Amino acid sequence: MRKMLPLIIILLLVLPAGAKAASEWSQAVTVYGAGLEDNRELLDATGGILGATEEDKVEYVRSGDVEKYLGVTYDDSVLKSSIRILQKDAGAGLDITVDESMGQITEITEETYKNALLTSGITDAEVVIGAAEDVTGESALAGIYKAYETQGEEIDPERAQNAQDELETISDITAENSGMEGFSQEQLNKMITEIKIQVIEAGGDLSEGEIRNIVGEELEANGLNGILSQEQIERIVVIIMNIQDSGLFESEEAQRLLDSSRNLIDEITSSEGFQDAKDTAQELGRDIQESGAWESFKDAASDFFRKVADFFRSLF
Repeated sequence: MRKMLPLIIILLLVLPAGAKAASEWSQAVTVYGAGLEDNRELLDATGGILGATEEDKVEYVRSGDVEKYLGVTYDDSVLKSSIRILQKDAGAGLDITVDESMGQITEITEETYKNALLTSGITDAEVVIGAAEDVTGESALAGIYKAYETQGEEIDPERAQNAQDELETISDITAENSGMEGFSQEQLNKMITEIKIQVIEAGGDLSEGEIRNIVGEELEANGLNGILSQEQIERIVVIIMNIQDSGLFESEEAQRLLDSSRNLIDEITSSEGFQDAKDTAQELGRDIQESGAWESFKDAASDFFRKVADFFRSLF
């Protein structure tokens, strides 16, 4: 299974540019993975995790749905991650809970789900994602996609593709930097979210050069300069440019996206993963200073510039 390709698309319910923002649904939609349909015990356990009620609309995400929404094929038996979602009125904000009390979602963090949903244009909804055993998370994403279609919402293919590309990129960069000192997926999500905020605040219609400058600033601000490769940086630039080209940064949803993105920054910086990464970076800095490496560097630099000065004095 391609680990992150699909992840993305799931979250895509996107209102086309210029469309009226969705209003609150009268019923929540619970979408179970098809692998639970013939297993009443797992089905009931999953419904308990999601907080499903008898009033919910109920659907199953099947192999055909995953192929339709994500472009990949899985056997129904492996589709077990599930979702419950309720669209809220504009301004309510995006509330996502990944419940891992019974099973782990192994491929996608809560922040990554939220970042991609915001890219899709989903800014106001309550979402619970969970499974009764360990899963990668693909059918949960497809479930979100199917829930909106069940409620008659239109899907914007361009924004859906942008969300997919973003999720895939975050996943790939995280895997490529696994174990790297000074890197965390939380930092990466924070950086990408802050780039989006800056682009919106600057008007949402920037040149490639202006976007590259913002990316460079945020790389430095988030301690990822020198950690991410040039190829990884280029992928981020392309993502931001494609999201801008979709019109999302200038659309009627832009202010809601801005508000939700700021809330996401607060969530990330208060998360355990981000704090752990911050503590590691601070500890690394102390280790460098305590080891004497910093003093050695300063002595070497001082000696170098002294020799340069002596050289020029000797010329005269």
